[in-house]
Amino acid sequence: MTKKFILISVAAVLSFAFVPASLALRPGDEALELNVKWLQGIPRPLLEISDDDDDENTSGTAVPELKAVVFLLTRAANRTETVRLLSELRKSYAGKLSLMAVTPDSMRDGQLFLEAFPEFQIPFGVDEKRSITANYMRGSLLYPMAFLIDRDGRILWNGEAVDLAEAVNRYCAGTLDVDVQKKIAPMIDELQTLLRDDNDRRAAWLAESILAADPGNPTTLRLRLFFLERSERAADGWELLAGEMRKLPTLPRLYFMALDLAMRNAVLQNKIAPLVQNYLKSVPANADSDNLMAWTLLNRAPGSSAALTAAGKLLARMPVPSGDNSDALKAAQLTTRALYAYRLGKVEEARTLQQQAVESWRKGGVEYALPEAKQQLEYYNTVLQLAR
Repeated sequence: MTKKFILISVAAVLSFAFVPASLALRPGDEALELNVKWLQGIPRPLLEISDDDDDENTSGTAVPELKAVVFLLTRAANRTETVRLLSELRKSYAGKLSLMAVTPDSMRDGQLFLEAFPEFQIPFGVDEKRSITANYMRGSLLYPMAFLIDRDGRILWNGEAVDLAEAVNRYCAGTLDVDVQKKIAPMIDELQTLLRDDNDRRAAWLAESILAADPGNPTTLRLRLFFLERSERAADGWELLAGEMRKLPTLPRLYFMALDLAMRNAVLQNKIAPLVQNYLKSVPANADSDNLMAWTLLNRAPGSSAALTAAGKLLARMPVPSGDNSDALKAAQLTTRALYAYRLGKVEEARTLQQQAVESWRKGGVEYALPEAKQQLEYYNTVLQLAR
């Protein structure tokens, strides 16, 4: 899964009224019901009353432990990735997390969005008056934005949708501190405004304060890295991430952020091999994240021998894809192994592995991945034909 964030100019997209601080919703607050026009599905009320001794409501259906509202823009450049992300979350956390999405765009835009993405099966509503969006988003520029809510209607966390799974996992592990999230929310809001003001001293202090309270905070790191790269201070960005990796050495996301930073900046290219080595040493084996890191190295640094060697080390600790894996994970692993074989000049092996990947994507019902997988298979076939 590609993890991105996009800063969108509010002036170019929305025209919300000012929301007084007293009305802005933050972690720890009671959620505001979504009085919007539902174009698809009707979700459970956010303030649905539940009894701790009874996991069913009056209709006899199970009450999910968590709910999440995601505010998105239907014409955003990253809308395809958003649909895939939310669809994957819906499957991964079925029964535990109830997802719903809201857009402040027009009814027509909402309808066109659903027509463009028939695979999007999450309850989807349009906030025609934009008042609900204004109260939740507080003027934030970050879309899609997610709000995690417990079964009693209390907001536990808010942040970019790409980080929702991590927040859910932290909640389940008992490491998501709502008081801390409430404390840092206005600081993150201010940090966004400083991107326009170029107040580096204040921005640096805010980032340091947020990360002291909530180490590894993803939105803060992305905002700070954006500022540092814009100021041609990629090396400072690397040191920032290195400090967070020392605090949280087993958190894969930090290594991916560092890898992405290094690949965008030539001055950091020599950091990639040691980074992967630290990842292998510190992060427990995980087929999903190991495969994604190997794929990123092979795909974004095709001419780098260091990247090829690092990818080989990652693949070496991954078990060979088998029937024990989900079809989607198996397909992703086979695709990466095919590309690795191709980089080593083993085109026949690459073709065989890619054929297996196509079948696994098809078996898993992951339709969006099939066109690219088939195109890659055709590429390997063409290379073999030309070599004869």
